[in-house]
Amino acid sequence: MVRRFFAAGFILALSASLVWAGAIVSEFRGEPARNKVTLKWTAEAEINLKAFEIERGLDERTFEKIATVDAKGNPTVKTDYSYEDNTVFKTTTRVYYYRLKIIDRDESYTYSNTIHVNPTISSARATWGSIKAMFR
Repeated sequence: MVRRFFAAGFILALSASLVWAGAIVSEFRGEPARNKVTLKWTAEAEINLKAFEIERGLDERTFEKIATVDAKGNPTVKTDYSYEDNTVFKTTTRVYYYRLKIIDRDESYTYSNTIHVNPTISSARATWGSIKAMFR
């Protein structure tokens, strides 16, 4: 009985914290394709939500912002979003980590779960990306 009460309280607190963040991201996935990664996510209960910042990293600790997608702001239905990362050829690593920074209108934010993707990169594009990186 105590365990059930504790588990229900934990789930309720977690759900409330996600709603306070401006949205609930119910699904976040990455789909590798030739020379790109397509990120797709579904948001629910978009209340006072401003935007999603897409962050990418080469490990699970260090991320940098690569794009911003404005929120559609629908508080009553699920909303699907997508973004294509066409810059995956610029580094030699084959694993990319992504997360969403969920930004509220008052500039408070939370993060989604982190996903990892192994994109398919053509050898010609990988070579060109390496050459460009040498001159930066």
